[in-house]
Amino acid sequence: MISEAALAPYLSGEDTPELRARVAALYAEQQASWPRLGEAVAGLAEVEYKRLAVRGSEVLAQFNPQRIVSTAARVDAAAIRERPCFLCADHLPPEEKGIAFGQDFVILCNPFPILRRHLVIAARGHTPQVIAGHFGVLLDLAQALGPEYFAIYNGPACGASAPDHLHFQACSREMLPLVGEVKHWPRREVAQIVDGEVATLRSYRINLLVARGSERSAIAAWFERSLAHLSALTGASPEPMLNLGVTCDREWKVFLFPRGKHRPACYDAEGEAKLTVSPAAIDLAGVLVVPEASHFARINERDAERIYSEVTLDETRFGKLIEACAN
Repeated sequence: MISEAALAPYLSGEDTPELRARVAALYAEQQASWPRLGEAVAGLAEVEYKRLAVRGSEVLAQFNPQRIVSTAARVDAAAIRERPCFLCADHLPPEEKGIAFGQDFVILCNPFPILRRHLVIAARGHTPQVIAGHFGVLLDLAQALGPEYFAIYNGPACGASAPDHLHFQACSREMLPLVGEVKHWPRREVAQIVDGEVATLRSYRINLLVARGSERSAIAAWFERSLAHLSALTGASPEPMLNLGVTCDREWKVFLFPRGKHRPACYDAEGEAKLTVSPAAIDLAGVLVVPEASHFARINERDAERIYSEVTLDETRFGKLIEACAN
């Protein structure tokens, strides 16, 4: 944990600063004291973007070479056994420091950022990546960080590069196309919940459910039911494939991305057909990370539409999920 003395110069002098002020101070201190993070954040100014229109929605393909570490990470059981856990305290770089989030988690700065203020919120103990029993932590995280953030859960087979260690992420939401598009995109109501609703977006580039509401217990109960429906529908055990994004501005908004597979066919293809793209929550929200220069130059709207279609839940099963959630 970072010391209060180290954090103090980056705070504005409040006696009890709220979490978001402490997080901003942590990020500033770590950029100054941890060269790896400072270089990575500076590198964000150099990333390139390509705007793609996919089924009428906007996708920002992002050329970000430093993300090759995560995009190409081996997450099979053998690879996980062979490497030390990079989220355990004993294996963190000596310069890396964090601040507490509750009793069980620590907020760290992501040394391979995709967007501004990219954070990793890791469990203090080494426990597997699983959302059951921890969804409330994600809601609390989004609320504590405030409306500028997009809080994230990536399933162990859906983009989490540390499937053996429970963690969340958070980043600035300002460049995520989905966050803006959901405000005006035509939607179909799926169900009512206390002080809110569950809906899906009509003819959008991916199949997803969006739940909004101000009653924490109602949102949590809806998610537990949806998790059970998705598990039954896909036959997945111990956890169905999914990604989650959460924002909180007077009410929570939960984006549930049910998945069909981990990586698209182009990931393992050869020659001109190969595109090193491995979508997780940020990619599904519209910033599609492409860490290879030649692949970024080649990727087009048809590629992006195919990638999203392959990794998210197909129309037939998604329709059944909607029916289950409506009852």
